[in-house]
Amino acid sequence: VRTAAMPPLSVPDHESHKYTRGLVAVVAGAMSGAAELAARAALRSGAGYVQIHGGRIPATPPFALVRKLWRDGEALTDPRINAIVIGPGLGQGEGAIARFAAALASAKPLVIDADALALLPPHPLDVPAILTPHAGEFARLYQGEGGKIAATRALAAQSGAVVLHKGADTVIAAPDGRVALHTPSSPWLASAGTGDVLAGICGAMLARGLDAFDAAQAAVILHSQAAKRTRPGLIADDLVASAIWP
Repeated sequence: VRTAAMPPLSVPDHESHKYTRGLVAVVAGAMSGAAELAARAALRSGAGYVQIHGGRIPATPPFALVRKLWRDGEALTDPRINAIVIGPGLGQGEGAIARFAAALASAKPLVIDADALALLPPHPLDVPAILTPHAGEFARLYQGEGGKIAATRALAAQSGAVVLHKGADTVIAAPDGRVALHTPSSPWLASAGTGDVLAGICGAMLARGLDAFDAAQAAVILHSQAAKRTRPGLIADDLVASAIWP
């Protein structure tokens, strides 16, 4: 086990354009505000282009977000998409199941959060993926024994995905057994929506080409740093407004 470390993050140069910086697609659902937080966080953490699929139409600020109607997920097959975030505000039921199935079928790198965690298949994922459970969600995904580090490592091996097990001591485990620990996190992050922001940052890190283990570490560190820059009593919107990029 090692301390989570920030991988090298390049800044845009004169040859950069929106696609080289990464295109993130966020799948919206029953609670569109959660997807909005994730999408805005992806924009603020370095993605060059962010789309919301199935969110509010007509557009509302920020107008830099591209909003797409949901048409059975066909737009998720766009080869320019580098990562998909699904779960924040997704909801439950047949509509959520269909949207998750479309995200899996796209074969894109995935960030799987919140409601989407309950839809994971029983077999290991075959695409790069980051799962972002909090303690309650983790307990539903893994019923084995062991402390937080051992259990997170076991779920990573079982799921074939990097597991970002959130909390005051955040544990990040890869399917190959690597584990990183980030502590402490700001206690002000214990509020609704901050996990949606973290999911969006994970999406931006995946979209820029980091492998899932490095992307998860970078996201946790950027999230924590943004919290430290905001005032006590922060809400999730404040994290985005503070500009997540260091």
